[in-house]
Amino acid sequence: MPCYLFTYHAYGTWMPDREEGFVRRGCGLLPADEVLAHEYRRVAGAGAVAFDSRLQRLLIDEGRIAFDKQRCRGHYVATESTHLHVLVSWPDERPWHKLRAGLRGSMTRRLNKELGKRKWFVDGSSRRTVTDQEHFDHLVKVYLPNHRGWKWREGREPFR
Repeated sequence: MPCYLFTYHAYGTWMPDREEGFVRRGCGLLPADEVLAHEYRRVAGAGAVAFDSRLQRLLIDEGRIAFDKQRCRGHYVATESTHLHVLVSWPDERPWHKLRAGLRGSMTRRLNKELGKRKWFVDGSSRRTVTDQEHFDHLVKVYLPNHRGWKWREGREPFR
């Protein structure tokens, strides 16, 4: 049974001028770059999105609905103002990218319906394969609970 941690980044929030640096696909973590950040903002099609408390709750609510529609098992959702993580598994042979896109599509449609159409997420959200039970346990007991936004875990109502 495949199990993945999908990460969806809010549009325009992980810019190259972040103090912690930034990630470029294929290059890994790079040091902060003010000039490149200015260029990114210049060509951006929309302003940055911040997942405030209301948006975090909407994303969690829609994620829970989407788990049923997408025929998968949601284990955990953790949010921040800049991103959200979705820990999910499924019983069939669907490729991970189909499920990741389906979940993102559901969340995008919900946000568009509630708040108006716009670009909510950066293109190409990330994914990590959950390798074994120890990895899964670390995610649900340590990594995901340490996020500062709203969270949801299987068998519980949303919490902070």
